[in-house]
Amino acid sequence: MLLIDAGNTRSKFAWWDADTDKIEILGAIPHQSWLNDLSQPLKDLLLEVVSGRQIEREQHAIGCSVAAVQVMDTLNNSLAELGIKVFWQKTRAQQAGVTNGYTKEPERLGSDRWMALLGCHEQVKQNALIVDAGTALTIDWLTADGRHLGGWIVPGRQLMLNALGQGTANLKGITVNDIERDGLAAGLDTFDGITQGAEAALTGAIAQAIQLSGRYFSDQPFDVVVTGGDGEHLMRTLSVEFCRYDDLLFKGLRLCADNLNS
Repeated sequence: MLLIDAGNTRSKFAWWDADTDKIEILGAIPHQSWLNDLSQPLKDLLLEVVSGRQIEREQHAIGCSVAAVQVMDTLNNSLAELGIKVFWQKTRAQQAGVTNGYTKEPERLGSDRWMALLGCHEQVKQNALIVDAGTALTIDWLTADGRHLGGWIVPGRQLMLNALGQGTANLKGITVNDIERDGLAAGLDTFDGITQGAEAALTGAIAQAIQLSGRYFSDQPFDVVVTGGDGEHLMRTLSVEFCRYDDLLFKGLRLCADNLNS
């Protein structure tokens, strides 16, 4: 079965083999690559990502989305052209042994974070501080018995750079690809000051979350669980032990796959 994570800036795809119960991450397509370049339809890009998986023969997929409406419309239409119906998953108050910490409005918790919580609860089996460093940096506390204690949302590295570029006259055009990542240091020019400042803000948020975890977990042991493209680098800057999982969200989707009609 095809698993889909439609995020803020790109959609990621994985394949769940029900016979072996294994998940294989297939790849990702940045949204701009199909929204700006109409010469290659998204359907063709999808076929490239899942080549050899016989996507044409699949009858349904399962996914979660925090993407814009335009992205979702294009994604749904392209998958429909391939004969794929997607069962998009929503955040719930309780599911698969996890209780949502957003007690007043559980649906306000992003479905991507919810799926990662479900996947972490199945995978880790103990108290976990979940650090997901993508477009945004999200941090969530999850107890061993499945209670989500809440979390934080922090602008990710590129969002911070974009904000500086939009709010100032002379700081435009810096991207994450321009950054040489070698740990924290005092910036000796404006470029270094910006990039090191972003690094300090992100690692500082994680460090504060780790410090608070003792209180949230009643001084019981916990794992720092890391996912997202920027996560491993940030944790190494902090010199903190962590567990890396690239498929937490997809594990959460896999848990929902057995109950598509529930």
